Amino acid sequence: MARLYEMCNDVNSDEILMDREEMTNEEKERLLARMKADKTISMGKGRKAGKVAAWAAAAAVIAIIVLPNTSPQIAYAMSQIPILGNVIKVITVREYNYESERFEAKIDEVQLEQESSDDATADKTNESISAINESIEEMTDRLIAQFEEQVQAGESYGGVYVDHQVVTDTDRWFTLKIDVAEVAGSGTQYQYYYHIDKTTGEIAQLKDLFKEGADYITPISENIKKQMRERMAEDDYLFYWVEADETGWQFEKIKEDQNFYLNDQGQIVICFDEYEVAPGYMGLVEFTVEDDAVADILK
Repeated sequence: MARLYEMCNDVNSDEILMDREEMTNEEKERLLARMKADKTISMGKGRKAGKVAAWAAAAAVIAIIVLPNTSPQIAYAMSQIPILGNVIKVITVREYNYESERFEAKIDEVQLEQESSDDATADKTNESISAINESIEEMTDRLIAQFEEQVQAGESYGGVYVDHQVVTDTDRWFTLKIDVAEVAGSGTQYQYYYHIDKTTGEIAQLKDLFKEGADYITPISENIKKQMRERMAEDDYLFYWVEADETGWQFEKIKEDQNFYLNDQGQIVICFDEYEVAPGYMGLVEFTVEDDAVADILK
């Protein structure tokens, strides 16, 4: 369990951004336009949209500085508290906001809580929730610290936006998704997924969906490659690194701990961060694994 959440906090966004070429002014204009459009849509749909709430202004030209609000008490009192099923709820415990001419941050830190329960899995669920909450807090602290270093340096412009969505909440399964978007010369998006198997109270990984010892990586990877080729054949705009490009990079297989969630039909949806299997303009990429690809190895 500890290793699962160490991996979440192993992401070094500075390294991710350094790997991207410096954006041209034209590319920055397009990125900001896309952010503003996404913000308009997100405001119309509310939090259910699952969009990063603050894509609106990575480099807002507003001279007012809003001091960071890091009071857990204030944030808690003002937060929405949606009840998730009969077992788990999510609350916003901290809101960090900053805005100047060249820098902006909108970060919501959430925590999980279990409703009172006499269920045999209650103690294990609380243990899992504690581990997830610790991971989210560490991730939030890291992003805030990085942003404040950026502001202190005062170079270029930058922004960081963090939002969340409960993507699965059934009698058997719970998944919380954390969306992160960072802008610093270039922009990048990535996600964290936190899963709890309600039948056991355990933190879950992709491998936990399959029979003990089953090779799930190969059939899922091959099915995704098949879907990549099909999508590209149908739409010239789409492009995936299913074949080696000029740099030699090629998507070969998913990671053992690949991001995923279960959709409304109980199907496995494999999630890739920006630049993971496709060029940056493709954004975050998802593939729903076809049922017959894994039917024989599912638990």
